[in-house]
Amino acid sequence: MSAGRPPGSARSTGTGPTFRPPGRPRDTRCDEAIIDATLQALADSGFTGLSMEAVAARAGVGKATVYRRWPSKDVLVSDALATLANVSGGVETGSIRDDLVAWLNTVRRHNIQTLSGRIMPRLLAEKEAHPDLFETYRERVMAPARERVATVLRGGIASGELCPDIDVELITDVLIGSVAYWQYTGRSSDVSGSRIVGVVDTILRGIVARSGSAANAAAGVGPTDRRRQDPPGDVMWPPH
Repeated sequence: MSAGRPPGSARSTGTGPTFRPPGRPRDTRCDEAIIDATLQALADSGFTGLSMEAVAARAGVGKATVYRRWPSKDVLVSDALATLANVSGGVETGSIRDDLVAWLNTVRRHNIQTLSGRIMPRLLAEKEAHPDLFETYRERVMAPARERVATVLRGGIASGELCPDIDVELITDVLIGSVAYWQYTGRSSDVSGSRIVGVVDTILRGIVARSGSAANAAAGVGPTDRRRQDPPGDVMWPPH
């Protein structure tokens, strides 16, 4: 749904005034209420369990009001998903390790505390039947979160702190995928901060540049830390 253009409104061709249907101007508050009700229903019941009637009742409007704006459930849900905010937060600390830990904690909180996070497992369960809806969610919410992690890793490569030949896409998947796996398949949806620190440290042991005191210091390893030269499987990185 394009920003600033209400759903269902006509596009301007640039050759004349924009066509506006007769009658009273649309109430944007009504549009917002319907979109919000759609997202709430999607989080509660998934796409299959969602109905236009239930959305109308939740939004406090008539069913005809919903259908005038969105001709089908597919179009309504697609437009609603396009309004989801992507994951935001985290901090830039100047340390690759601390940046990754902060961002993964942001992803963790987003998955369990936001409406967007509650919708994700519903769409994943119905991905085979409704791939377009899951793709909309992926582009709006998941892709920006992945890119944030990838940006930190690429920055580490550029600064010489990380090995230049690492597979950024693969490492990004491992970092974010670990959080999602624990939250959506584990006994508890809330992943501990210490577990996130553990996965970041484990990954960094394998990809941090092996030489250069400046790179080690920037990544969180002190210049006098001799353990960093030992085989990766024998140490915990960085020291605590």
